[in-house]
Amino acid sequence: MISQQPTQPVFPRATATHRPWLGWLYALVFTALPIGAVAWAWWCGAANVPKWDDHALKESLLQLEKATSPLGWFRQVIAQHNEHRIALDRLLAWADFTLSGKLSFTRLMVYGDMSLLFLVALFGVVLARYTKAWYVFLPPVAFFIISLAQWENLYWALSSIQNFGVVFWSLACLYALAHQPKPWLAIGLAAGATLVSGNGFLVWPIGVLMLLVQRRNRDLLPWGIAAMGLIALYFWHYAMPKTHPPTRGNVVELAGACLAFLGAAIEALPTTQPYLLSMLLGGGLLLGWGVELVRFAGQGRHKTSWKPLQTFGFGALAFLVGTAMVVVWGRFGYGKDMLLTSRYRIYSLTLLSLTYTYWLSIRYNKEAFSAKMVWTYALGGLVLSGILWWSAFRLNTHEVIALRKQLLTSQYNWTYTRNAPTSGIDSTTARLIDNAPAFYDATLPRFFKPVTAAIFPVDTLFKAGDNYILRLGVAPTSPPVMPSLTHPDAGLNVLLRSAKRTYLYGVLPRPYRNWRVLVGLLPLYPNGQPIEVAIPGGELDAGTYDLAVVQYGLQASTGMLRPTNRLLTVAPHHTITGPVKNW
Repeated sequence: MISQQPTQPVFPRATATHRPWLGWLYALVFTALPIGAVAWAWWCGAANVPKWDDHALKESLLQLEKATSPLGWFRQVIAQHNEHRIALDRLLAWADFTLSGKLSFTRLMVYGDMSLLFLVALFGVVLARYTKAWYVFLPPVAFFIISLAQWENLYWALSSIQNFGVVFWSLACLYALAHQPKPWLAIGLAAGATLVSGNGFLVWPIGVLMLLVQRRNRDLLPWGIAAMGLIALYFWHYAMPKTHPPTRGNVVELAGACLAFLGAAIEALPTTQPYLLSMLLGGGLLLGWGVELVRFAGQGRHKTSWKPLQTFGFGALAFLVGTAMVVVWGRFGYGKDMLLTSRYRIYSLTLLSLTYTYWLSIRYNKEAFSAKMVWTYALGGLVLSGILWWSAFRLNTHEVIALRKQLLTSQYNWTYTRNAPTSGIDSTTARLIDNAPAFYDATLPRFFKPVTAAIFPVDTLFKAGDNYILRLGVAPTSPPVMPSLTHPDAGLNVLLRSAKRTYLYGVLPRPYRNWRVLVGLLPLYPNGQPIEVAIPGGELDAGTYDLAVVQYGLQASTGMLRPTNRLLTVAPHHTITGPVKNW
């Protein structure tokens, strides 16, 4: 059988715009807008503090230093972490530490977040290949992908490299496989996807199907050999993790969960039923792709092979759907709402971008586009993506601020472990990383001195499960300044002080989640309402703690300590191991 290689598409007669410079200016401004705004938000909110799995990178550096041979060093690079091989994370962490002398988690975030720019560029390559006015179609892709809807990965070093990276490496692999006459570049990209995350495995069976529908039988051999080699390497000394709860749910529930996972981008909107709407969006997108598959299959009954555009489009769709099935099967036991969480939203946003890009490319290959049609499709995509983007940017500001407070107060709690403003960080950790500058640095000495200011009102203090719930009242004088992206450290914190040590926990009001916030008719945070904070009892050493409120304004140096005249007694219990021990 003759092997047919991918070919360059032939464009029909089309008119891009009457004024090309206007299209380029529009594309430049509206592509740069989401990138610049999210970069600014990242700059305001990022903290050089490890989160959860980030602590494992410190242990990786120590193990790489102990390696006595190239083989031993390689084994440490590909060592298993949970269910993944985080080889790229470890390589970037090692390079960052080696070049700078200290491991920076903010730099690792940048390395991971760059994958989003590469993903936008990849869709730009697709548009440039199949449409002549590609640049005016690029802004909606940027608005879909460069979004604060992805706040958790954006501000989490290991997760940004893993979750953003696997999507880019996988789609780049599938694009190269569909369009390149030889599979070698795609094999290299597939290897990268596999060693970034276990989800990258999906490109190997998808690649086989892509080669088959393109009648490229000769390329099946090198692709298959590479697949077997990478799979063998991945499962070398592999142990199945037992940390995830068993999957409980019938087929209908699991199918609905997959649809919600693929439609989770709509969670950025202030809706009261995000799970249902996510299912509807995911189902609508898959229905559209199903109609396209039926149409394409009907037209291609007499053709010998699939075209590169269809091969890439359905290959990328298969990767996104396959990932949804894998994640739902492994995480459904945690609760269905977890499937809408920010760390997984990259897949839904990528599906929106893929659908938009593919639909434009197909239409452009079928008919001539007038200037009016070009701008209609470009501006229509911009409005849709812009609404999602602005809603995510406005509402997820709360999550960005909350995560920053969580990271910086966690750093305080594992640093100041005695009743004195002196660091308790061990010498090994201090050699690897530096503590991030924090809002409490200027007021730190006052945390360990008597508090004599006016009493801050407390409504209630009670225990609920493993947490202590403290409800702060409304201060009649000196009301707290509400935090924002420009002043993320403003507001309230609760300080626990005993004879042995102190703890610090951030306090945030519950934000409004309303359409009026998006148009400026409501602030993000309500004013003059009590605020609740949950203090995790499992993290506290046994003892009696005096509670104080630390109130910050627009300048950290103006922090004010106010007593509450409340005591919290923590009985002896099994203390949860803190993040500093999580590696």
